[in-house]
Amino acid sequence: MYNLQDFVQKSKNGDISAFMELLKEKESLIYNIAFSYTKNPYDAEDCISEASIKAFDKLKQLRSEEKFYCWFISILINVCRKNVKTSKSPSSEEDLHNIRDEFSYQSVDDKLIIEDLLCKLKEDDREIIVLRYLKDYSIKDIAMIMDMPLSTIKTRIYRSLAYLREKNGGMKNEY
Repeated sequence: MYNLQDFVQKSKNGDISAFMELLKEKESLIYNIAFSYTKNPYDAEDCISEASIKAFDKLKQLRSEEKFYCWFISILINVCRKNVKTSKSPSSEEDLHNIRDEFSYQSVDDKLIIEDLLCKLKEDDREIIVLRYLKDYSIKDIAMIMDMPLSTIKTRIYRSLAYLREKNGGMKNEY
């Protein structure tokens, strides 16, 4: 059985194969996050490699083994952001078309509505909403990934959802 704390501890002791097993465990999530920033499979792989090297070098700084994936993803996001800033930045329209294929919705209409609404948010707010509602991260984990206070994340989610409701004609969930 896979034991996260054992693998993290082995990795901290210099076992690179244990570290690679940790990354393999969430391989598709890691790739999807990198691709959502870079919009290019080669750049996504480069960012993952760079983030992996940085994370392995700084692994001893990780205080809580159970937070390994949040910690690694925050490093990955920072690497991807740096990569996107140094390369030509894609338009938000391109960004949303690439996000479309990553998630499954009940209908094409749902995809179009969600893409249109996400396009109306600022980049940081969009990232927070995507991490919370499309990637199912906890608010605490998002605060760690985005390197923001928990209260700021809660406020941004509340304001973003209020803004999206307003832009969507005040509609609420029909559940």
